[in-house]
Amino acid sequence: MHFWAPTLKWGLVVAGLADARRPVEKVSGAQNLSLLATAAIWTRWSFVITPKNNLLAAVNAFLAATASFHLLRIMKYRVEQGDSIREACEYVVNGAVSTRAVAKVAE
Repeated sequence: MHFWAPTLKWGLVVAGLADARRPVEKVSGAQNLSLLATAAIWTRWSFVITPKNNLLAAVNAFLAATASFHLLRIMKYRVEQGDSIREACEYVVNGAVSTRAVAKVAE
């Protein structure tokens, strides 16, 4: 059973908890979305492999929870700013899109 990879991955969880103090505008939706996806995949994988790796499952479950918290923070903030749910989801995936880029696409 591998020990160091899950142990060092707790650093990502701690960094995510530290980001709770950051202003929501400074938190990356795309980064947290990717952290949530990989954490969910690795949590599932840790129960499929033999022997089961409970340390890997625990760290990835906490990582998924931390990423989900930040995604909910971003969504709540964007909706409070007047975005629709769809616009808030697009913001999470694409980040802030400049008005110049939007005008260029519209042409």
